[in-house]
Amino acid sequence: MSIRHAFRPTLAALAVGLMIFSYSGGVRADDQDTAAMKEQMRLLMQRIDELSRQVDALQKQQQQQAPVAATPGAPQAPAASPSGAGAGTVPAPVVVAAPSVAPPEPKFDAFMKDYKASGGEPLLQAFLSGFYGTLDVSYDYTTKGINGLTADSYSLANPNNPAGGYVNNGPKGQQEVGRLGYMPALSTNKSQIGYRFDHPIADTGVDFLVQVETQLAITASPGLKTTYTQQSNVVTGAIGLGDTFVGLGNPVWGKLKFGTTYAPYKKSTDRMNPFSGMLGDYAAVMGNTGGDNRVEFGTRLDHSLWYESPQIAGMFRVNLLWSPGANRTFDNVVQSAGSPDCNGGNEPGSGNLLLNCDDGGFGDAYSGDIEFEKWGWYATVAYERHRDVNRNSDGIGSNNPIYGYLQATNSPLLDFNTFNALSAEFPGYAAVATPPYLTDIADESAFKIGAQYTFPFGLAVSYIWEEMHRYLPQDLEFQNERQRMGSWFALSQDLDSRDNVSFGWAHAGRTPGDPGGQHNYDPFSTDDSADMLTVAWKHRFDKHFYWYIDSALTMNHGNAHYDIGAGGRGLTTDCHDGTNTIIIDGSSAGPTTWGGCRIMGYSTGMDYRF
Repeated sequence: MSIRHAFRPTLAALAVGLMIFSYSGGVRADDQDTAAMKEQMRLLMQRIDELSRQVDALQKQQQQQAPVAATPGAPQAPAASPSGAGAGTVPAPVVVAAPSVAPPEPKFDAFMKDYKASGGEPLLQAFLSGFYGTLDVSYDYTTKGINGLTADSYSLANPNNPAGGYVNNGPKGQQEVGRLGYMPALSTNKSQIGYRFDHPIADTGVDFLVQVETQLAITASPGLKTTYTQQSNVVTGAIGLGDTFVGLGNPVWGKLKFGTTYAPYKKSTDRMNPFSGMLGDYAAVMGNTGGDNRVEFGTRLDHSLWYESPQIAGMFRVNLLWSPGANRTFDNVVQSAGSPDCNGGNEPGSGNLLLNCDDGGFGDAYSGDIEFEKWGWYATVAYERHRDVNRNSDGIGSNNPIYGYLQATNSPLLDFNTFNALSAEFPGYAAVATPPYLTDIADESAFKIGAQYTFPFGLAVSYIWEEMHRYLPQDLEFQNERQRMGSWFALSQDLDSRDNVSFGWAHAGRTPGDPGGQHNYDPFSTDDSADMLTVAWKHRFDKHFYWYIDSALTMNHGNAHYDIGAGGRGLTTDCHDGTNTIIIDGSSAGPTTWGGCRIMGYSTGMDYRF
C-alpha cells in the first residue's frame, strides 16, 4: 500500500473525531460558539490539505526508491493527544525511515529486458548466430629421429668437369647439434574466431556477404613469428588473419568474393583429412612440394577474387580463384604490393638467406576445382598454378658439389668474373654475368583427383592422387626437388555416436633432383621418397566438444625431409637440428637439415567448435 493511501483514512478519521468531540464536550451551542467552531474546522481542513501534499511528495519518493522496512529503533510519530493540552492542535507528521538505495540494474540486463519486451530477441539471436570458431590445444611428445645419423663430405672428382663424378671425403667434423630426442610441448592448432553475416540488398535479390576471422594464440603469446633464419611480418591474433572477405551472392548464379582465403585446390579435399590440425595432418605431404613446414599448395592467398557456384543439377559445384601477384619485380624477389610476407607462405629470410622472397615467392596464382556429390560418393578434380616461382635459394644456399668450386672462390654472389672464367666448364651455360642458380625461376603447378565413399554403417574411405610439376629447363633439373607425385589413403570409422577411429597413409614420390642443401646430402642417393602413417581416436562429448589422441610417424628415405606438423599447427617437428650460427653471406648457415630423418610423435588434445 502506498504512503498516500495509508495516511488519508487516518487524516479523515482525525477530522471526524474532532468534530464529534466539539459537539459533545459540553460547549454551548450558541451562535458565537458555532462561528468559532467553524473557524477551527476551516483551519483543520487547511492543515489536512498541507499534510496531503506532503504525503504526495513522499509517494513520489517511494516510487523512485525501492521500499524497505523501517529501521528498528527509528523515531516514530507521536500520537495525537485525545484531549486537554493537545486538543485543537495538528499532530506532527509521521517520520518514516529513509529507504536504502538498491544497486542499479546492470545496463546489459536492462537492455535485454527492453529488447525482449519490444520483440527484438529474434534479431539478437540472429546476430549472435553469426559468430563461429575453433579452440584446439594439444600436448605433444615428439622426436626428430636424427640420433645416429652421420654426414659425409663430397666434392667433384674434377672441378672443371661436373660430369666426372664425385669423391667421398669422409665424415664431416660436426655432426648432430641440439636436443634431438623426445621433447614435450603444448600447441595451439588451427584455432580462430570469426563472424559472418549476409545483408539483403533492397530490390535486387542479391546479398552482401561479409566474413572476418582472427587467429588465436592460446599456448603462446601472439606476435610476429621470428627466428634466426626468417622473419614473418604477419601479426598472429590480428583481425583478418584467416578467411576474410566481402562479396555478393545470389541463389541462382552463386557467390563472388574478394579477400583472403584458402584456395579451391586446398578446400576441395579437406573432408578427406580426418587429422586436420593434428600430428600427421595429410598436409605434411599432400600439396607440400619440398618437404618443409610450408605447404605451397595449401596456403591462404592474399588479395584474391573467387567464384563459388550453386549446386548444379543437384550434384555438381564449381569453384574458381585468381590471385593477382601485384609484384613490380620480374623475379618476385620482394613482397607483393599490400602483402606483409612473400606469396605462398614464404616468409622473408626462409632459406637461411637475406630477408627476401627467393625461397618460393611467386606472382599470380590460379586455382579451381569441380566437385561431385551424390549417392554416398564425393569426388573432385582440382588444379592450381603459381607463376614465376623464385627458387634461387636452392642454388645460393646449396652445398651441392656442382656449385662447390664456385663457392670455394669465396663468394659466388660477388665474384662474377671468376664465374665467367669458369662458366665454359659447365655444360649448358654461356659465359654470362649471372650465375645459373640465380635464374631458377619457373612456374609450378599441382593437379589432383580425389574420391570418398561413405558406407551406411559409418565407414568413410578416401583416396587422393596428386602430381606436382616445376617447369624448368633440363640443365636445372639436377636441383629440382619440387616435382613429384603423391598419394593419400584414409579410413575413418564411426564406432558409435560418440567414438571415431581413423587411419591415414601419405606417400611422397621421388623427385628429379635435389639442391643438396642438407647436411648429410648424398649425391649417390636415388630415392628421396617418404611415407607418413597416422592413427587417431576421437571421443565426442556433444556436438561441440571432443577429445582426441593421435600418433604419427614419417619415414624419410635418402635426402627427403618431410615432417609431421605442416598444415596449420602451432608447433611442427621437422628434420632441422639445433645449429644456430648466423651468417648472411649466402653460405646457407642456420639449422641443418638432415635428410632421411625418422620423425615420430604422440599427441592428445581438446577441440571445441561453435
